[in-house]
Amino acid sequence: MPPFGISPLLSLLESCKTIKQGLQVHAQIILNGFQHHDFPISRLISFFALLGSEDGTKYSQILFFQIECPNQFMYNTMIRGFSHSKFPEKALVFYSSMLRQVNRSPNNFTYPFLLNSCARLSTLKPGIQVHSHIMKFGFELDPFVGNALMHFYSVFKRLNDARIVFEGIPVRDLVSYNTMINGYGLVAQPGPALRLFRKMQDSGILPDEFTFVALLSAFSSLNDHRIGKEIHGFVYRNLCCVDSNVLLKTAILHMYAKSGLMDLAERVFSSMRSNKSTAAWSSMVSGYARCGETEAARRMFDQMDQRDLICWTAMISGYSQSGQYSEALELFMQMEDLGIRPDECTLAAVLSACARLGALSLGERLHSRYIEGELCSQNIIISTALIDMYSKCGKIDSALHMFNSIPKGLNTVSLFNSMISGLAQHGLGESALAVFGEMESIGLKPDGVTFVAVLSACSHSGLIEEGKELFRSMSDVYGIKPHKEHYGCMVDLLGRDGCLDEAYDLIRSMPFEANAVIWRALLGACKVHGNIKIGEVACQKLIELEPDHGAHYILLSNMLANTNKWEQAGRVRKVMEDRGVQKPPGWSYIEFQGTIHRFLASDKSHLQDKGIESMLQDMAMRLKSAGYVPNTTQVMFDIDEEEKETIVSYHSEKLALAFGLVNSSTRETIRIMKNLRVCGDCHSAFKLLSEIYSREIIVRDAIRFHHFKNGSCSCKDFW
Repeated sequence: MPPFGISPLLSLLESCKTIKQGLQVHAQIILNGFQHHDFPISRLISFFALLGSEDGTKYSQILFFQIECPNQFMYNTMIRGFSHSKFPEKALVFYSSMLRQVNRSPNNFTYPFLLNSCARLSTLKPGIQVHSHIMKFGFELDPFVGNALMHFYSVFKRLNDARIVFEGIPVRDLVSYNTMINGYGLVAQPGPALRLFRKMQDSGILPDEFTFVALLSAFSSLNDHRIGKEIHGFVYRNLCCVDSNVLLKTAILHMYAKSGLMDLAERVFSSMRSNKSTAAWSSMVSGYARCGETEAARRMFDQMDQRDLICWTAMISGYSQSGQYSEALELFMQMEDLGIRPDECTLAAVLSACARLGALSLGERLHSRYIEGELCSQNIIISTALIDMYSKCGKIDSALHMFNSIPKGLNTVSLFNSMISGLAQHGLGESALAVFGEMESIGLKPDGVTFVAVLSACSHSGLIEEGKELFRSMSDVYGIKPHKEHYGCMVDLLGRDGCLDEAYDLIRSMPFEANAVIWRALLGACKVHGNIKIGEVACQKLIELEPDHGAHYILLSNMLANTNKWEQAGRVRKVMEDRGVQKPPGWSYIEFQGTIHRFLASDKSHLQDKGIESMLQDMAMRLKSAGYVPNTTQVMFDIDEEEKETIVSYHSEKLALAFGLVNSSTRETIRIMKNLRVCGDCHSAFKLLSEIYSREIIVRDAIRFHHFKNGSCSCKDFW
């Protein structure tokens, strides 16, 4: 074969489409003696780096490192290649190397791709450092660099910073406006997006399809049927060929689906016929899931030929938000098996499901596998989700460690709320107040959610005066008008302290009608303190509000039974029976080796039933030896005392504890989750059992956490 000149070889390289073809051209470059010429090698590096495959990026690195003094173009090419790869952080490595080279300063082509890489990272810090370099080298007025900076800040939802960059660019083009409008869409601010769109029109810049996609995104959070249709019509009036534009139709579909207008979304989706993109399918899945129609979402999900991470996350989030936590975790496992790596949105949804189920093992595995290190301390969304997960799974020390490891400059109100709420659930009222004080000291203003958490903490810890003072300060100091949930916390606080008349007076003085949560708090307090008079009032209100909720009848019946008013208790049960109202089933679950084991009262269907039964007998024998007498006052059946003792011995939390004792190692902490409030008998028994078996037993019931250890409970019998 005659030797090739350099020009034919480069022309041949431009026509290449695959790695194999590129390698053949590389072989010809070597055969023709051009391997030491910078120009053909730089073109080869560019070809492999921008091919869009992992193998191509790897081969471009091999070529790059064979060059003794790479030039500016080569560095920029490598940064550009990695900005689109699975490893955007490597772009920063090449940038750092470039800075260390003599006469290899970055230029205005370096920074747009470098900033795109920073926008794909989980932390803001590298991008801010790059911004300082841009100012140092004098590129802050360059429109291409400015647009990339705006995109970076928008991705991290720092719209004030993006706006400062926008205002500082001397010449704003279509991309500048589109980037800012899209940024407002990311933070659901349609007003500023529309004002900027009008400013763009006044400047004589014509919108394109990307402008309208960004505008549709901004308006998708309004959940307004009228405005949605107006925007839809506006797009049709200002752009031609909308029906054949898949990108625009997908954006319109997404706007309707995100707003919960699924009938309109279905029409747009059907009109797309065979041009349905993966994004369109994902929007439908997400829309159905957001509306609570998880079955429809799953049918749509199962019909997809190709599923991207967005679609998996939409379905997992839908399950998690609708309370189908087991289904969320099961689907996540399937996603993992396919080798799909989760992003922060996926992880937040899965961690939420772990928190609700008490799936500590999976939560810890996610932490160590995907989140450990800088992502953990720099990503506030993930950090908040982890704090919530550890708190709800009973590891409050781990939650506190996570909270304290986060740099103070990154703290948010949501982060503090999550920590205060976790401490409240564990009855650590004084610690919750300390975190609340820290929040104020760094200049963060508490919101309504903060006060629900801190008032709840006071209630669970018996901090009556502190709670009253905080409630007063809401409007007097912080200008926050108390809502029903805040009054509910105060009723609970006063009720737990036995101030039932004061709690009842507070309800009657509220500027709105009390809801079921408030009356339930009062009824629970009446049961604890034996106040039949106010308790009957609370129960009657609850039955009016929720006539089919069996727990109210049970609570009143138990309260009457506790004061030996058996005839009245029986009448309450008879009314419940006549109305066909069912008692909500009590269940408990416990995690073992990554699997959730669920127990119902007196359930004998578990595979380890014989071992559980044997342990229950051992527990009963040891309790009896310790002088324990079962509390059967709340067992309303017309049976003898021995049968009543058998019933309370088979409560779901006792079955879960027996399973934990059988399967866990000596002195290992046992964690149990229960859907209802733990009963008095189980509470007393667990205190003794923690001492008998030398175990810490952590129970999360519907109200709070109970840490049973050495014969006592963290709630100090105040629950």
